Amino acid sequence: MLAEPIVMIDFETTGMNPDQGDRITEVAALRIQGGEIVDRYVSLINCNVRIPAFITQLTGITQTMVNQAPSVAEVMPALLDFIGNDYLAAHNASFDEKFLLAEAQNLGLTSRHRGTICSVKLARRVLPGKASYSLGPLATNLGLRFKGKAHRAEADAEVAANLLLHIASHLQQSHQVQTVYPALFAQINKLSAAKVPTFLREYVQGGAVKASAKQKKIVGASVVRYRHYKGGIYEFVCEATQEADLQPAIVYRAPDGSLWIRPKSVFFEMIDVGGKVVQRFTEIVE
Repeated sequence: MLAEPIVMIDFETTGMNPDQGDRITEVAALRIQGGEIVDRYVSLINCNVRIPAFITQLTGITQTMVNQAPSVAEVMPALLDFIGNDYLAAHNASFDEKFLLAEAQNLGLTSRHRGTICSVKLARRVLPGKASYSLGPLATNLGLRFKGKAHRAEADAEVAANLLLHIASHLQQSHQVQTVYPALFAQINKLSAAKVPTFLREYVQGGAVKASAKQKKIVGASVVRYRHYKGGIYEFVCEATQEADLQPAIVYRAPDGSLWIRPKSVFFEMIDVGGKVVQRFTEIVE
């Protein structure tokens, strides 16, 4: 189902903001591959902080439990190694990612994850019209059951992982997306819900392109590749005409195999990056 692995993560914390001294008390990281959870890393964490009474009431995590847990200096390197350079997902990803990055920075460590997926945003865009997108009510609505206590990291991460698989299945069954890549989830996250149906239709069809009768195809066996100014390698497919405004456009293939289109003027435009003028896409000359 999923073409590449995604690590679903959930933190329990002492509060909402690491910039105000809040710390993590528990983590669960579950690797999803294909159509199932294939590996997991779960641990309580001792950050040498006091556990507020309301946190104990909400999660069941007590001061004694964290006092006896592995230290954050032991857990974080293991957690970052577990995540590796896979995509990271979470239900309200901005919350979990900011704690991950803050705790890593405190130890002089760096996360290598290559992108972030928010399952809240994803559900809002792909499954519109739900009464609530909080994890518990949404899971109940979709028939996804908690295997443990809600507001504990592993139970929440497992339900969120199954939500991600549910969304992947929905994309395949309702939108005919044959292969679901993490990058597709990340792209959907950036769209408004109103734009998602059109985006998915165009994604399946290979981009919003109505090829002109004078398309310039790749000639012979040679493949023309372009490097994006941020470093990605993209393969030229053809020149075309955009249906909406009949402007010349470039059709190109992304590393995940999806096809995209940009106006030709935008594809080749010069842009300012940190005070240096560079071309957005530059041809790779072998």
